[in-house]
Amino acid sequence: MQDRLQFLPRDQSWPRVKLGIASPATPPPNFTDFKLHNTGVAQREFDDPAVGTGHAAGSFALFVPSIPTLATRTANDLPATELHPGASERFRSIPTAGTTLTDLAVWSIFLNPDMSNPQAKIRAILCEEHLPVACSTVNDSDLLNEAIARFKTPGLRDLSHSKPYMHNGQFDTLEDAVGFYLGSSSAERAGTLLNGVNALRGIALLPGDIAPLVAFLKSLNEDYQ
Repeated sequence: MQDRLQFLPRDQSWPRVKLGIASPATPPPNFTDFKLHNTGVAQREFDDPAVGTGHAAGSFALFVPSIPTLATRTANDLPATELHPGASERFRSIPTAGTTLTDLAVWSIFLNPDMSNPQAKIRAILCEEHLPVACSTVNDSDLLNEAIARFKTPGLRDLSHSKPYMHNGQFDTLEDAVGFYLGSSSAERAGTLLNGVNALRGIALLPGDIAPLVAFLKSLNEDYQ
């Protein structure tokens, strides 16, 4: 038996067998980059006519200049914490008729003095888009503006078990979620998606592509039975 084993390849990517159960020698793909991107979810939610008076296509673009800068942002603009329990959280809210409530995502966390733990990681991620410029030379005010409406990219595994989709549950089906990228990618190419991720420009989905893409995404589900 030993003589036979010595002829087996020693490729570490081959499955290992333990107690009769095959397990991969290398971890499976994450299907995410664990980074921060603006795919247009917050803008779509804000511009939705169903939100109420004053909300329509282009409303978010008109609203963005009024967002506080690093110099003018106060604790009341940020999420409530133990240090500031009465904060308005107006930039971590669901858009409502007659208001400027919205969810600016990472903008509410980055450079927030009440949330020190994630700052180094967030800054490093935001700085990647400025490479090869050294992160230490990038202005904090610029990075804060770039953080507007960015959310952490989730993984794609078990999507069928994690609906509704997006941070605010905008979409009930994978078909709706994938279809959303038809509009957001077109908006990015047209220059109407504010602070959108550049990768959206390369998405060339057609309506007929939605069904096969959804079928692939569903194939990433774990088999719990």
